[in-house]
Amino acid sequence: MHELEYGTVVLRFGRDLPPGTSKVYCKGITVKVRTGASGTDLTVEPSLITTAVSKVDGEAQGTEWWVDRDTTDPNEAVFSFVPDTTAVFDGTWAVSLTLSGIEVNSSIGTVTLDIEELTSTTGAEGSYLKRTGEVKVQKGNDEFFFRSLHPRTVVINRGSTVDLLWEAPADNRITYTMYYRKADGSETSDSVQANFAGRVWKSPALDDNANFTLKATLDGRDYFLTTSLTVNTPNVVVNALTVKSTLAAESTVSASGLVSANGGVTVPSGKVVSANGGVSATTVSASGLVSANGGVSATTVSASGLVSANGGVTVPSGKVVSANGGVSATTVSASGLVSANGGVSATTVSASGLVSANGGVTVAAGKTLTVNGPLAANDGLTMAAGKNITIPLGGGELVVADAFLAKSHKSNVNWPKVEVGPTGIKTEGNIIVSGSPIFVQNVNYGVRLNATVKIGSGGAAGWKATAYWGNTTDGDNNLTIHKR
Repeated sequence: MHELEYGTVVLRFGRDLPPGTSKVYCKGITVKVRTGASGTDLTVEPSLITTAVSKVDGEAQGTEWWVDRDTTDPNEAVFSFVPDTTAVFDGTWAVSLTLSGIEVNSSIGTVTLDIEELTSTTGAEGSYLKRTGEVKVQKGNDEFFFRSLHPRTVVINRGSTVDLLWEAPADNRITYTMYYRKADGSETSDSVQANFAGRVWKSPALDDNANFTLKATLDGRDYFLTTSLTVNTPNVVVNALTVKSTLAAESTVSASGLVSANGGVTVPSGKVVSANGGVSATTVSASGLVSANGGVSATTVSASGLVSANGGVTVPSGKVVSANGGVSATTVSASGLVSANGGVSATTVSASGLVSANGGVTVAAGKTLTVNGPLAANDGLTMAAGKNITIPLGGGELVVADAFLAKSHKSNVNWPKVEVGPTGIKTEGNIIVSGSPIFVQNVNYGVRLNATVKIGSGGAAGWKATAYWGNTTDGDNNLTIHKR
């Protein structure tokens, strides 16, 4: 209420009798009105109140009722309604006492009118008692309003709170409930009335854009207002993220589900893409770390840093994985090209296409390198002690374009061992030399050469020799083969 309003209170007595009572004898009724400016007070001007009593008929109804008033107490005005004769209420009639012209104060609330009566159930002298009761009178605005819910500012920084304000009467009958979303995505609410004092409500710290719904309840009816708020640099939780153009992150992109980008994923130097559910894109280009527990699926993966995939890296035919910083995975399976300047680390590397490693390929003990296509090693192919290069029966050939060099690494042996055929079994296998002849030098303890050497493709005219050879007396340690 923004302006003073004038009200009327009508009290009716006599129709309803207490159970088991046939008559009530009454010598007077007093009404006490609380005065002041608060919500529990009715008026600040009790002297302006006018009174009236309904018309009665005969002595049994009091003949005539008179009203006495006392407004000397600043906190309470007293109005006494007294009949000329004792009124006898038997349930067949009633008297109405009216207070009108009340200048109701502007504070919304509930006012209690205290009632005091002097009555008896027998009418005998000495049986009259003072009995008390009360009547609730609701002070309200004839035009209830509830409007203009809004944040004090429409944009806040992540982790900040905001005040929400609205317009409504200062009516303590109104109860409020605020509904909003928690950080985990679930709905929550606040109905602690102290948090709505002065029609202002403070939100918790917000990490994401938020919507708010305010409910006001008055006299059993609900009213609703909604508003929204934008949070700068929010923490966003989504089920699936699809980016058709570019997804750019200045810090860290972490996903438990699949990250799918039709336009490619680019990871700057020093940044990280971490995906428990995998990364799917046409092109993944990374100077920083790409870590995918569920795998990386892409037409082209180009990385200056390490590509790490706990679930393995698969490269389809005609596709490329290029990593300047290396590839680390449980399994690397490639029908296309895997190019890693920093090395490839895997339990198993299986490749149908070319495996090219500028920094070399190292196969740890107990691990396997399987290549259906060519194996090219610019810096050499090194086998650990006790390991072999095996070409199975019916397999291909070991072709050396320039020179085949065998060196012994045993401390007590000065020569290597070259065998053709199964170890320890006599064989008819050959060492075929298409270019330069076999050359042996620096033999100090004798070498037994028991073989047939053929130069050229001629028949009997070709060069052949079967010889036993060691330190001789001709002044050198060379084996000389003459034409037959």
